[in-house]
Amino acid sequence: MRKFAFLDLDGTIIDHNQVISPKVKDAITTATANGHKVFVATGRSYPELYPFLFSLPFSGLITANGAYVKLGDEVLADHSLDQASITEWTDYFRRSGATWIWQGKDHFYPSETFLDFFRLSGKSDRAATGDWSAYLEQITPYLASGIPTSAGKCMFYLSPEAPSSFEEAHRLFGDRYMVIPGSVDVRVGEVVELGVKGVNKGSAMREVLHHFGTDSAQALAIGDSANDYEMVREAGIGVCLAGGAEELSKIADWVAPPIEEDGVAAAFERFGLLDPA
Repeated sequence: MRKFAFLDLDGTIIDHNQVISPKVKDAITTATANGHKVFVATGRSYPELYPFLFSLPFSGLITANGAYVKLGDEVLADHSLDQASITEWTDYFRRSGATWIWQGKDHFYPSETFLDFFRLSGKSDRAATGDWSAYLEQITPYLASGIPTSAGKCMFYLSPEAPSSFEEAHRLFGDRYMVIPGSVDVRVGEVVELGVKGVNKGSAMREVLHHFGTDSAQALAIGDSANDYEMVREAGIGVCLAGGAEELSKIADWVAPPIEEDGVAAAFERFGLLDPA
């Protein structure tokens, strides 16, 4: 039976140094050649996707935590936060001492010092873990100044000294927006993601499956972070990589080896995607 595999990127197939292992690349290629369909399902916005990803035979892209979904040239979903929402959140960021980046399908709008979060990776505990130089190179052509009028999502960082926290942000806004722990690792402080309420990787997965005339029973979802929760929960087979978010591992059908041990390839082998559909 044909399976539909939905793969998170960061921490699942792309490691902290922005590399995909040859074994995982081969697994994706083999699964597609065998008649299965493989989709990216990432928190990254569309311009954050590295060119090498497009050399792999993905059947479609779920980006911005489900806000923007593209199958070939067809845009299946395009959800965004409006200007009023962005203004409300930006006021909160300024009060709480956060740094942030608004992520759209065409441009990114970082606060004045936000990109230091990636520039200082490997040099500061208050920066992303790993080597993010390739990421900075990728997004630079899409950077813009100011505050956008719409955006698919936002990522923000709160230092330990910030007069706010993820818990407070969720308490203040969680009834009206998606507010979840961020998927970028940091040793000190908190990374948080926000987006349109009710829009997530799980809702996007359902839209993709409906497009192909099937349902979650044929879906395999693999991730490692809080933003993979709905997708992993709703898929017929939900997989969490070892070392992933605790809440994700609790609801997963199987905990795969970690990314360093090619967990996606192991899941593809275990659940039949390396065999003909």
